[in-house]
Amino acid sequence: MLNSPLTKLHSELPILEAMVSIRNRLSALKRDRASYMRSKDIYPLWDEAKEQLFKLKGIRGCDISPTEHRNRLDDLCEDVFMLLSLGFLSVGKCKETPAVYAQVVAMKQCFDQLEEAGVYSEEFLEPYVKRLNDFGQMIKVDEVNGLLDEQTLRILNVRYNQCCSIMDNLHLIIRDIDPDLIPIRDKLLSIRREMANIASHRKILAADVYPLQKKLRHIDSKRIDGVFLKHEDGLIPAGQAAVVGLLENVFDCAHDLIIAAESPNGTVEPLRLRLLEIKCQLERLQLTHKWTLRETDLFTHLMQLQEINRMRVNRQFVDENGKPVEGQIVLIFLMHKCSRLIVTLMGESVPVSEVLMPVYNQLTTLKKCLESVSGCGAPCSRRELYPYTMKLQSIVQSQDNGVFKDAEGGIPQGECTK
Repeated sequence: MLNSPLTKLHSELPILEAMVSIRNRLSALKRDRASYMRSKDIYPLWDEAKEQLFKLKGIRGCDISPTEHRNRLDDLCEDVFMLLSLGFLSVGKCKETPAVYAQVVAMKQCFDQLEEAGVYSEEFLEPYVKRLNDFGQMIKVDEVNGLLDEQTLRILNVRYNQCCSIMDNLHLIIRDIDPDLIPIRDKLLSIRREMANIASHRKILAADVYPLQKKLRHIDSKRIDGVFLKHEDGLIPAGQAAVVGLLENVFDCAHDLIIAAESPNGTVEPLRLRLLEIKCQLERLQLTHKWTLRETDLFTHLMQLQEINRMRVNRQFVDENGKPVEGQIVLIFLMHKCSRLIVTLMGESVPVSEVLMPVYNQLTTLKKCLESVSGCGAPCSRRELYPYTMKLQSIVQSQDNGVFKDAEGGIPQGECTK
């Protein structure tokens, strides 16, 4: 009886209450724009969350992040660690392992959508591979140095390994494609990118899709008895299934886009408008992120995307009768675009705290201006350099004995980056 599910749920109640408290305090920090987020605000909450995780492991005595039979506490733990991880990014601790969690969760969401499409070019996947390698190195170093407790390490590794597994599958597909099929694959990928751009328009026009359909038919006409053949010997090249599957997938995309343009679906259209709004918000952040982005703001967008994704049944958006709706490729394209924007924004974090970001941005802008002036080649007079000298002098005067400090006299993260 002591090990019954009801008894365990009752035992977990204090942990649930503690995690709710942690989440509420993190949410308050996220909303507070009147003051800068600081490391000393995040570290105590991180320690509290780890302590509750240790208690949860003691109660369950097994996997604390199950994929099945999840309860509210499991979801809450994920939210708390996501907010904490984004908090580390916000205070400039992007080189510390806790900051990896939010990024691998966002990448997993993005990779799931990559896996659905199945085929990508090596160049497209390369930046993701580099970041995964960097994350893996960070986790490994902290593991060797004993800087991570067992449970935190396990949670990070589960997410990280999921991303690596999907990436390995994508590379496996690419490696199997014969060089003779690469030009065809690249043309199909180019057409799919054009379709993704069309799906991002506020108003989708079928007239924009018809020329792409014509290109697809031209590519399809090169098949003989349904297969692409080698030019030299007429043999069937390796990677046939992947490229033909991509061709059929892009044909389906074209069909769905035309449906979305000519007969907007009652299920698809509200979600499309909602995703367009999320995309616009993320694109605005991408333009102004150096000046306005607090990484914890991305939590809301991530949760919205996860909520929309959970509406799918077997990876399909369905109507009230449970039947897949036509035109839903528009939603897939938009979800993928939003996920990639979030991953990109997280990857652009710099190891500088919020309190120093205004100074960092001014120095970065000043450096770019001086590089542009230097690139002109002609020597500059003192008069021409005067505005830059004055700006630099005003930044220097904001230091205290040669050191940038926060309002409380402390030395914030990134002071040495100046």
